Amino acid sequence: MRVFVGTLYSGENEYEECLAAIQNQTYRDFDHFVFRNLSLKESHKTLFKSFLDRSSEYDILIKVDADVVLSSDTIFEKIVHKMRHDDGIDVLAVAVHDFFTDQLINAGMATFRNTARWDFAKDTLFVDIAEVRQGREVYDDKELAPAGIHCKNPAPWQAFHYGLHRGLKSIQRIHSTGHWTYLERVWANFLKTGDTRIGLAVLGAELVYSGRFTRRDVDYTNPRMRTVLEEYRSLDRSDLEREIRRLRARNWGILPGDLRRRIIRELRSENVASESSISRPGP
Repeated sequence: MRVFVGTLYSGENEYEECLAAIQNQTYRDFDHFVFRNLSLKESHKTLFKSFLDRSSEYDILIKVDADVVLSSDTIFEKIVHKMRHDDGIDVLAVAVHDFFTDQLINAGMATFRNTARWDFAKDTLFVDIAEVRQGREVYDDKELAPAGIHCKNPAPWQAFHYGLHRGLKSIQRIHSTGHWTYLERVWANFLKTGDTRIGLAVLGAELVYSGRFTRRDVDYTNPRMRTVLEEYRSLDRSDLEREIRRLRARNWGILPGDLRRRIIRELRSENVASESSISRPGP
C-alpha cells in the first residue's frame, strides 16, 4: 500500500522530533507532505483535498500532526498491515499518550482509506471527521496503541491554545461530553503535577467558559490568543492555580459537571456553531 503522510504545522515544539520519527519508519513506501501555518479549517481542508485529489496514487492517508512524536519505528508498518488485511476499515484511529492528561486518548492518530470523504462546506470545529459508512471506523487503544506521544514538550502558547480549542469543543451541541471529561482530567493532572503548561491548558478552557474567547480566536493565525496569554505568562504554579479556581467559581464550578457544561453552552451561545450530526468525536 502506498501511503500519503500528512502533517499540519503551526510552530509546535515537537516538530523536529516528529519529522525524525517519521523518517525513521521501517515502512518506506510513503511520501510526506507538510502543510504550514494555515487556519484550522483551511489546513484540514487543504490536507484532505490534497489526499483526495491524488487518491489514485495513494491507498491511505496517515495524519501525523506536528505535535505528535511516533512511539516506534514500526508503527507505519503495523498500520499498513492492519489496513491491508481488513478492507472493512475506512478509518483507523490509534490512541496516543497525551501529555496533558498523562493518559491514552482514543481519537489520537488517524488513518483514512482513499474511500473516505469529507464535507468541506460544513461549519464545524470537528474538522477531521470523515464521512464513512457505519461500522467502518475502528478505534484501537490496545493492539497498536500508543501510536505516539501527543504534545511531548509543548510551549506555553501551544498549551494555552490547546485548552482554548478543547474548551470550545466541550460546549458544542454535539460531541461535547468527551471533551468536557478530558478537560476535567487535565485539571486533575495539573493539581497532581503542578506543571504550569498543563495549568495554562485548563486556563484557556476556563477563559472560553468566561466568554473571553469565541471560535474566531481559535486559529493560530489570529494573534489575540497570544495577546491574552501575555496577561498570565508570569504566573507561577500557585498563582495559576488560584486564578483557575477563581474562574471555576465564577463559571458555575459548584454545580455537577454535566449541568455546568449545559449552562455554559447556553450562556456562551456565540461560541457554539450549529453542528450537524456527524459520526465520531474529533481528536
